[in-house]
Amino acid sequence: MRFFRSLIGSPVLLGSIGILCLSFTIPLLSAHIQEVKSVRETALPLLATLPSLERRMTVLKEQVEVSELDAALKTGSQLERVRISVLPLEADVPRALATLEMLRSVLEQQGDIGSLSPIEVGKEREPNDGMVAIPLTIQLSARTEGIRRVLAFVHLAGLVTVGDALTKPEQNALIRATEAENPAGIVMLEQFFSADLFRYAFEPRPFEEQLKRSLQSEGFLSVFQHLVDTSLLRDAKEFFQGPVGTAIEKGNLWPMEFLVIDRIELRPGSAADWFRLTLSLFLMRRTQ
Repeated sequence: MRFFRSLIGSPVLLGSIGILCLSFTIPLLSAHIQEVKSVRETALPLLATLPSLERRMTVLKEQVEVSELDAALKTGSQLERVRISVLPLEADVPRALATLEMLRSVLEQQGDIGSLSPIEVGKEREPNDGMVAIPLTIQLSARTEGIRRVLAFVHLAGLVTVGDALTKPEQNALIRATEAENPAGIVMLEQFFSADLFRYAFEPRPFEEQLKRSLQSEGFLSVFQHLVDTSLLRDAKEFFQGPVGTAIEKGNLWPMEFLVIDRIELRPGSAADWFRLTLSLFLMRRTQ
């Protein structure tokens, strides 16, 4: 369940908290500027701080205004998608099984996995922290690459935005690189974080180019490219630009329901680089 709690770190929630914090910051900066001005006759060196403080307050105001507008347009629809499709009141077990079966079919055609036993659906667990877990057990034979792709796909299940596919340290690295170049660029970065993950992964160039037009320093571009190449965004592109993405779109399987890995068992297979994988998952739903 610890993995689920990380959902609290979703950019949708963090963005709302950030707006609130910025709203409190602006009055404090205004008061600070007035205090500096009131003592200008006796503390002339402080005058040098006024332009930078005033510019910072202007940036913060712009961030609040744009972020509030962006939140009004995006947050509601994203939360609604989470409530309906990702963490519904009633889990759609057939839909989850269809998603996993689709993955099996694609990976089998590509030679990454072999036989797959019928997926076992267990009895719902007792509610915990407002969530109910439905056990799913998968047994299959797979190559090393097949195992990697299965686990990556499970990690993508339940994610909605680009920001969801980045860990907290990865997000912080981009935020620091943005602030180092231009604090006002945070607005564009937040818009990138809140972009739909499937749409981004299917055709990433428009989203990435829009961000790069606003943030062009070598430091930012280096951090950005590294994270795009090493994070879950890479796996999302790999899946959603290929047969998996086509099948998800055709079957109306996006966004996927939230899955949590409970246990992994791996045993040697009958041939080199083949293994027998037993994967215990939890399909999650909410209680209210």
